[in-house]
Amino acid sequence: MPRLPALIISLGIFLTLTTNAYAEGSGIYTGGFVGATLRPNTVLSSPSLGSQIMDFDVGYTLGGFVGYDFGNNFRLEGEISYRENEISTGGGEDPQVGTSSFMFNGYYDLPLAKSFNLYFGGGFGAATAQLETISLGQAIDTSKTLFAYQLETGIGWNIKPNVTFSLGYRFFDASDPEFVLPAGQRLRMDLENHELNLKMRYLFNL
Repeated sequence: MPRLPALIISLGIFLTLTTNAYAEGSGIYTGGFVGATLRPNTVLSSPSLGSQIMDFDVGYTLGGFVGYDFGNNFRLEGEISYRENEISTGGGEDPQVGTSSFMFNGYYDLPLAKSFNLYFGGGFGAATAQLETISLGQAIDTSKTLFAYQLETGIGWNIKPNVTFSLGYRFFDASDPEFVLPAGQRLRMDLENHELNLKMRYLFNL
């Protein structure tokens, strides 16, 4: 299963630790995030094989983004991310559901105090879901690309005029994928995720 490289997150941390530059509050920014993701119990159903309730352990999510701050509390960005949860029911080696996504996001930052703000927004894009498990009597290793959307809110802390850390909640969901097995059976499942993320954002002084 593909893993999203952590290079952009490492770059963001490096910039945070080494820069003394200050921006005017608008311009291009980049950053990354890590967090925990929770998937509700999901019914994996098939017309020919019946259904099975799948329980998930708490998983992880990580990603990176590049965007533009307009200086009027509005931001737009492109984001790549990956989230994964292991399945606590069923068999097989390392049974899991992973989702890679590319999203277009928009945010509004509402100032609360000199160094803090409340942000909220969301986005839409494409997600590729991959399922690896042994369920309903057979081995499954398949993927599907589909429409996805997300909603997010949280608190941001501007530790410098061009560096912001934030802690936020995200709801991520995608169209219910229908996986086709080698024998021709079709399986449908839900891809809803609830996430708690820690973000770092760096605004370039161009």
